[in-house]
Amino acid sequence: MIEQLAEVDDEIAELFLNDALPSNAQLAAAIRRAAVSLKFSPVFLGSAVKNTAVQPLLDGVCAYLASPAEREVVAHDTTQPASAPPVELVPAAAAPLVALAFKLEEGRFGQLTYMRVYQGSLKKGQFIFHGRSGKRIKVPKLVRMHSNEMEVCPREGPYHCPDMRFNLFVGYRRDWSRRNLCYLWR
Repeated sequence: MIEQLAEVDDEIAELFLNDALPSNAQLAAAIRRAAVSLKFSPVFLGSAVKNTAVQPLLDGVCAYLASPAEREVVAHDTTQPASAPPVELVPAAAAPLVALAFKLEEGRFGQLTYMRVYQGSLKKGQFIFHGRSGKRIKVPKLVRMHSNEMEVCPREGPYHCPDMRFNLFVGYRRDWSRRNLCYLWR
């Protein structure tokens, strides 16, 4: 592994060429730098069925991959011409809602729309707009999924995710694209 990492990281390459053994902190920092720059992909082995090595995988995701707050997130303002520069999105609850519905599912909980909130907040009963068709859609019920359990979000106050988490709401429209992607804004 050190040899493979030395091919993509200068600090580890220098240690490797000098026959020095890098410390765990140096290895972790090099893996993160290489993974964030898309030059190296750490691989973890385990089994979710027997809960073997699941925690090291989750720790590795936190340690080696970039968080959404470390990335610049931009979107195109559809009220502006196509040549207009992209608008930077900030994870603020008071900002207008910008979200991506990335998966539609019909399961034991009914029709679910999985979405990622980039900025803004959602409330039960709020109207949102389909980015391509311009249709108004009412959010009937907001939920969070934890493995195979569904948690209903409280009715009072806006439900928002300032850290850009994944959320879902119950119900979806069949006229959303076949790739199950649509942009929503307020």
